[in-house]
Order: sequence, then C-alpha cells, then structure tokens
Amino acid sequence: MTKTDQYRNGVVAVTSLARTINPEIGAYQEHYVNENFCFSVRLSNGAINMSLEVAQDYEAQPSSVTADRIENVAKTFRKI
Repeated sequence: MTKTDQYRNGVVAVTSLARTINPEIGAYQEHYVNENFCFSVRLSNGAINMSLEVAQDYEAQPSSVTADRIENVAKTFRKI
C-alpha cells in the first residue's frame, strides 16, 4: 500500500459521515491506495475501505454521494 493525500478532503468527509451510521468508527489518521486501487483509511481504532470514486465524487459534488454509498463504507469497518 502507498500512503497518499489524494482526495483527502473527500476521504475525511466520507469517514465522518460513515461514523454517523456506525459510531464505533474512530477518527481519521491517514489513508493509503491499496492493491485494488481503493483507499484503506487508518483510523484511531481500526480501519475502513472506500472506493477512490466515492472520495472523488464527494469532493466534486457532495450531494452525489448517497446514503447507500456511505453505508457501504461504514460496513467495511474493522476494529483493532
């Protein structure tokens, strides 16, 4: 995995929205591009995954990121 700041504002915002669905999701710390060309987001208490597209879409037009897409991100949460 490669650490990146690409679409950081979108990643942070989507992480925050995912936390509203699952309050166990911790604070954003950093994110990486993984082998599937998705983002792996390191949190204060675990990690989540999200597609590059959801972060990019949020930055370009936040209203285009539906609740279903946020819920899919929240479902990837794994606690450490």
